[in-house]
Amino acid sequence: MIDWDGVIERNVRLLREIVATLAAMAGLDLSLAAEHGSAGRGGTLAGPGQAYLLRPTLPRWVHRAVFRLLRPAEAAVRRLVIVAARDMVAPMPVLPAVARKGGPLVAHIPVSLGLALAPAAADAPAAVPAAPGRLSFPLLDPLPDPTAPPFRIRASGVPRVFIPGWTTPFPVAPRQEPSRNDPLEAGYLRRRVAALSRALEDLPGQARRLARWRARRDAFRKAGRIHRLTTLRPGRAYGLHRPGSPRRLHAVDDVLRDLHYFAYEAQERWDTS
Repeated sequence: MIDWDGVIERNVRLLREIVATLAAMAGLDLSLAAEHGSAGRGGTLAGPGQAYLLRPTLPRWVHRAVFRLLRPAEAAVRRLVIVAARDMVAPMPVLPAVARKGGPLVAHIPVSLGLALAPAAADAPAAVPAAPGRLSFPLLDPLPDPTAPPFRIRASGVPRVFIPGWTTPFPVAPRQEPSRNDPLEAGYLRRRVAALSRALEDLPGQARRLARWRARRDAFRKAGRIHRLTTLRPGRAYGLHRPGSPRRLHAVDDVLRDLHYFAYEAQERWDTS
């Protein structure tokens, strides 16, 4: 018999420490959210799981280190949501009717009007880009892309076309390897960390989201329409440390491995397929 409340309490405590570490690495201070309120273009809004952004960029090595730990942390919280929603049931929604698309009854032939065209309107002033909004925590694991190549091929040269005896090949600039201290834009990464923090602090709300997703899935299956069957990625846990990976083992790997098991155990409680 699994003590589900104990599983949730223990892993929430462990994940809070991991999220706090990610926030510190990404330059987020969650305690400043209530003081700053709306931070304007360079920050985020005040609220649970949000923070004030101090710098728009991060060094490459810090950015990559946060990203390598963020993926397994997100996967662990997704599995924790499955455990929290094990007994939740949402009402089945009414699906919208499928719109039938018919072909045109009359073939339209383009006609050039030449000088009869009206003069072009003046260019409208460029709109001010809106401030980035909050991200919703993704409840679904990203599925593997079957069309992606097994490894990335990096070009090692450039084509130089010339005629021997008539032309000479142009010089090729030496390739500059990226520096570990190159500044990388960190706004999206920080918003993902903030979304992870909000989801962990609002676990019942995320569980209700998952229950509604399951209700929509059942409605699609009942209607004979295609829909994803589970929020989990098939196979090993998404983001789990692989043998031979350059990333070192971290505490988040143990949490993810345990929650991956508990998530499948919780799914068997309501999976009727």
